[in-house]
Amino acid sequence: MASLTITLNDGTSMPAVAYGLYLVAQDEAKACVAAAVRAGYRHFDGAAFYDNEAAVAPSLPADAFYTTKIWTTDRTFDDAVASVRRSRAEIGRTIDLALVHWPVPGHHLEMYRALVHCRDELKIVRRVGLSNYTPEDYEELERAGALAGAPPCVNQIEVSPFLYRKSCVDYFQSRGIVVQAFKPLQRGAALEHPVVLDVAAAAGKTAAQVLVRWGIQKGLCVCVKSANPDRMRENLAVDFELDANAMASLDALTTDDAVAKWLAHYYKRRAGTPAPWGEGARPAS
Repeated sequence: MASLTITLNDGTSMPAVAYGLYLVAQDEAKACVAAAVRAGYRHFDGAAFYDNEAAVAPSLPADAFYTTKIWTTDRTFDDAVASVRRSRAEIGRTIDLALVHWPVPGHHLEMYRALVHCRDELKIVRRVGLSNYTPEDYEELERAGALAGAPPCVNQIEVSPFLYRKSCVDYFQSRGIVVQAFKPLQRGAALEHPVVLDVAAAAGKTAAQVLVRWGIQKGLCVCVKSANPDRMRENLAVDFELDANAMASLDALTTDDAVAKWLAHYYKRRAGTPAPWGEGARPAS
């Protein structure tokens, strides 16, 4: 049985199922996080781009693992540091994990170095990592020497049976980097797929539980989201095992079209996208 915590390459661990804060409105964030805490979540996935960190903070328990990310607008060393400082101030305590949200060409090296500075010199984050990185992006950091003494703990990428880039997952896992999966349920679109429903019926579980469990058995940290308290609890109740046939049938659901759509989105986002605060760097407060 796979553990519901996952060990990081610094010897610490984090809960293997995280609650995602993307598109949680500021006026709903306090109640939403409080409900997630009551359901049992102790890992929360945030970001500067989500624009809700100050609203989330009052409901975060002291033992919660919190992740932030720096957005594509904060592409200089100083702007990246300033963004992490603001996240630290809004959350009100040291950040457990800070990620470069997208590997902006020509800039993500300095963004990553800024995170390491926040960890090693400023002591305002405990761990650093990546998000939406390909092996080629990672190797840019490696060639520049940015990973010496500062290997990323996590690479957060989209992973589900409907977008399973096995070679990419294997690449990062083979280097001791935890792959954290976002959109495991495809924002609900995967819940009615006949293969998923068949596996769920055979296992006596819901479609959502099957999709989360698939990720757990792949050794992933899985990021889920629901505003419904019953579904919040359901998405955590994944301490069961899918058999090899079920896993293989789910593995086979990725299509060439899905990979092509992911690639188009990757190029769009890494080129830079305006943030809730506009085109420039995140304001300091």
